[in-house]
Amino acid sequence: MKLYKNIMCATAIGLAMTATGCSDFLDSDNKSSVTDTDYFSTESGFKSLVYDSYAQLTDIFSTGDTPEFFNAGTDLYQDSRRDIDPGLHRWQNFNPQHATVLKFYTQCYDGIRSTLQIQHYAPSAKVSADVKQKAIDEGRFINSMFYYLLVNNYGGVPLVTEYASTAVKGYPVSPAKDIYAHIIDQLTEVIANNKLVPSSAIQGGGEASIESAKALLAKTYLSAAWDLNRPDYFTEAARLADEVIAGRTLTADFADLWAADYSGDDNAEFLFDIEYSYEATHDKSKGNAWQSYFSGYYGGQEEGMKNGSSDFTPNLHALKCFEPGDKRYSVTFLQELLVEDTWDPTDPDAEKFGVSAPKGDYFGWYKNGNKAQGKPVGVYYPAHWESTPQQIAAWRAQDPVNRAMTFVIPMDEKTAVIEPWKIYYADMEESTTGVVAKYDFDNHDVVQSKAWAVHPCRKFDDSNTAMYKSGVSFRDVHVITLPEVFLVASEAYLKGGQPGKADDRLNALRRRAGLSDKSNITIDDILKEGACEMFGNGFRRMDLRRTQKLIEYNNLYNPHLKGSAAEVIGAKTLWPIPQAAIDANDMIDNSVNSWGY
Repeated sequence: MKLYKNIMCATAIGLAMTATGCSDFLDSDNKSSVTDTDYFSTESGFKSLVYDSYAQLTDIFSTGDTPEFFNAGTDLYQDSRRDIDPGLHRWQNFNPQHATVLKFYTQCYDGIRSTLQIQHYAPSAKVSADVKQKAIDEGRFINSMFYYLLVNNYGGVPLVTEYASTAVKGYPVSPAKDIYAHIIDQLTEVIANNKLVPSSAIQGGGEASIESAKALLAKTYLSAAWDLNRPDYFTEAARLADEVIAGRTLTADFADLWAADYSGDDNAEFLFDIEYSYEATHDKSKGNAWQSYFSGYYGGQEEGMKNGSSDFTPNLHALKCFEPGDKRYSVTFLQELLVEDTWDPTDPDAEKFGVSAPKGDYFGWYKNGNKAQGKPVGVYYPAHWESTPQQIAAWRAQDPVNRAMTFVIPMDEKTAVIEPWKIYYADMEESTTGVVAKYDFDNHDVVQSKAWAVHPCRKFDDSNTAMYKSGVSFRDVHVITLPEVFLVASEAYLKGGQPGKADDRLNALRRRAGLSDKSNITIDDILKEGACEMFGNGFRRMDLRRTQKLIEYNNLYNPHLKGSAAEVIGAKTLWPIPQAAIDANDMIDNSVNSWGY
């Protein structure tokens, strides 16, 4: 879908000239008689512009940097065998030269430039008026999404509203209120035009719709209400969120919704997606890497496990956001890692999977009907509410033949270490309860830097391809979801002075999770619920910044910033405009980052 990504490499921002290059210019000695206008005026050429605009979203939501874009520097995630980017997660040497901040900025403006091409070539396109307007509105929806991401991460940024077919010297930085106004005006007009499909969720969710436009507009009003101190915007956010909810309840079982076999991918709750299809993809290695995210290291391909990113694993605070009995926990995390045969802990060579110890069978859990019963379990990760010796003994008793030799690693304040295995054997010999619980869970050097320290995130697993290799998942990437809209509604009603409605919208998520209702909720309650409902696929850093909790939560839960977040973060709650963008833009200078950098 990226055939025409930079055919006319305009400098919508000066950054594009230096940071991304213009290798795809139409050469002046074009050997063909077909010009860009000729081609893009055809039906297929015009549609290719729309396809390209959608494709730009993969550079944000389906890249190896995605976890860092949205979750670094927050309360839920910790270093594992690999450290999370220290600039983003610890504010260590964090400045306008930071590479990830530059990449995000560049990719957003690449996407904006792509969407503006649709409007630029639309007048000459040989398609019906309805098709033309629908294409323009699809582009404006995507354009709004990129600006929503920019304003929530950088604040004021250059506002580019027209496609530049020739080089320009730059654009001034527009204040956040103008960026928000641009998004609101665009989406309001898109909704009024009514050319988009009402909803595309059950048809795959990969097409902009009136439903997803309203959801994005609700999110925009919510952020703008906080950032611009506009209480009336909370009312608008609540109204739009309720229009999307449209009286619905969350009826799908959470396990069915996030099924690893893709069967839940086209559920009506997934309002806007980046779609993947194994059958329709020529290169079967070109999926997404979401299966690897938010997981530690559990052995290599030869040891029968899945590829984990070895960073952004949940810390104890994240795990304790899940209340006892929360149905979402066992859907989000895989608590039982299967092996092909039972362990023999007396074997002196049993140091790892695949040697004298049995080979791992990560995807066997899915092949066994999404359960471990009847299969040897190598490692068990009981949740914090099921980690007592009595509970673990009861778990073993459910299938004693296959669980007698299982390593147990409690997901609680005190846990076990099994790398190398001899440590666990020695600890078991000392144990009087049959459970090892002697190491501080959040101790990085002793626990989290080791393999198997925390259970893998299974929420994004692909059990159809069932491959170790990263980048071969063909599950859809869910960008806007109905549960997120319930969270938006709850927050908007709370801030808008209607606590009863705020309770009701939040309790819709809790009821589906099997939890009791809460009343008189707070922002902390909403953030806690969001941590459980949207672990991994949420926008945690943006949520904390918006709700003015970024420093507080890092101070409480980020192990690198406990007790020092206010001093370390200071005014740097937004990202700086990249230095490369400043240097290439004649209309801005370093003063654009004077508020913290």
